[in-house]
Amino acid sequence: MYFAFMDDSSRKRKDVPREGLGALHAYGAVIFSQESLQPYREQLARLRQELGVPAGTEFKWSPDGGPLHKKWTDLHTARVRMLEVAIELEVRACVVVCAPELMSGWSETDLKSEMLEYLYERVTYTLGEGKGIMIADQPGGGRPDETRWLADALALDTDGTQYVKPADKHILLPIITTRSDHVDHLQLADLVAAATTALIAGAPAATPYKELIYKLLAKNYRGYVGGTGLKFIPSATYNSRALINLAYWVFGSLGEDGYVLPETASSMGTGLPHLGWIFASNSGLDAPNPN
Repeated sequence: MYFAFMDDSSRKRKDVPREGLGALHAYGAVIFSQESLQPYREQLARLRQELGVPAGTEFKWSPDGGPLHKKWTDLHTARVRMLEVAIELEVRACVVVCAPELMSGWSETDLKSEMLEYLYERVTYTLGEGKGIMIADQPGGGRPDETRWLADALALDTDGTQYVKPADKHILLPIITTRSDHVDHLQLADLVAAATTALIAGAPAATPYKELIYKLLAKNYRGYVGGTGLKFIPSATYNSRALINLAYWVFGSLGEDGYVLPETASSMGTGLPHLGWIFASNSGLDAPNPN
């Protein structure tokens, strides 16, 4: 049995250094085997003791209060340890990153529904033959937004998606929600979603975590995270607006130099950067290569 814990992340346009992207929003999930749940909790309990913070301290990418607020050294230590422990426990991650300003004609509600569907599919693919339960941090934005989000989540259980049918039942229940300050594993989902979004945004603060994030992201049979552990909206369907080249500019130094499209799944895939998509000739940052 597996447990996929999910959270969202966002960055305003002013916090996205990479030109041509605009604001970003992401959904991320971290997938634990049932055997790894308690060891992860025990490791985080030790980490809190070492840092001298209360037992109930919530570890988040950007704590806006509490014992770790603006304590950058301790916060960096916590982030690294959380990711390292997850890697040791063979946790896998999937993140869907969306650039809404490149999706003209789409409402925010429709985009979030699309993102949730993509994440649901990727968690299902990552489970393989396994079965799992998805647990999400309680959605923000007030009761109406939460009601809409839960309706989308329920629809995935009853109707499935184009590629994941309800009869498959890899995800055994509708997505469950709870508070992240009660669940250590949701705090890892917050970290992974936020750090990945920051890396795509080109934010320097995320650079120290790049290799750890890449190790966590689920890979396809060619060893690429693109399309599997990391999904972009706009995707290849949107031709030149597709963000897929960003997988190369962010993770190319770690080997992410190709992408397997659905129609080329039996081949070597598409080499990156691809001239047909934006960010073909540069990263949108000052440095034109990923090294």
